Amino acid sequence: MEELLKFRKELDELDRKLIDTLAQRFAVCRQVAEYKAEHQIPMMQPGRVLEVKTRAAKQAVPAGLTERFALELYDLIIWEACRMEDEIIESAAVTAQG
Repeated sequence: MEELLKFRKELDELDRKLIDTLAQRFAVCRQVAEYKAEHQIPMMQPGRVLEVKTRAAKQAVPAGLTERFALELYDLIIWEACRMEDEIIESAAVTAQG
């Protein structure tokens, strides 16, 4: 049981790092959204989405993950990034109008 607790502690630390990394990624996404709003660049960039998902899928297999897992994970990450970008860009548009 002691060994199991050790594994759980390690997993808890990795989970903390994963959340921290995602928070850092989304902080950069907020900066991207502000830049897009400032320069009237559309939020959705399909070529970039494809590039990110393709890279994730290619990196997944050598890392011992399935391509499907990586694609589904990045679907969620990209969905959240787009939601945040939309919110920021719309807010900037309202501020600019008003």
